Amino acid sequence: MNLYEATLDAVKLRLRPIIMTSFAFILGIIPLMLSHGAGAISRQTIGWTVFGGMTAATLLAIFIVPVLFVVITRMAYGKKKLAELEANFDAEKAKNLSAH
Repeated sequence: MNLYEATLDAVKLRLRPIIMTSFAFILGIIPLMLSHGAGAISRQTIGWTVFGGMTAATLLAIFIVPVLFVVITRMAYGKKKLAELEANFDAEKAKNLSAH
């Protein structure tokens, strides 16, 4: 399995948990964002700040982290080492399939 396929598989596996966790937290912040009464301005400020931070962090986790993973992995290993790792993975996969 090459680097791009592995990254896409990992992204597909992690998308739902990231979205569910982020939305649960963001929806939990809504009462702070819409608060009234004594100290409401400070609560609203905290609520909107946390909302913005969680939204930004979610977008980073979904879009930027996989791209950075591919870029850093390619820089760290180089083309030859990645090809060697892919060949070893394919050989190991074929070995495991023939054993079953």
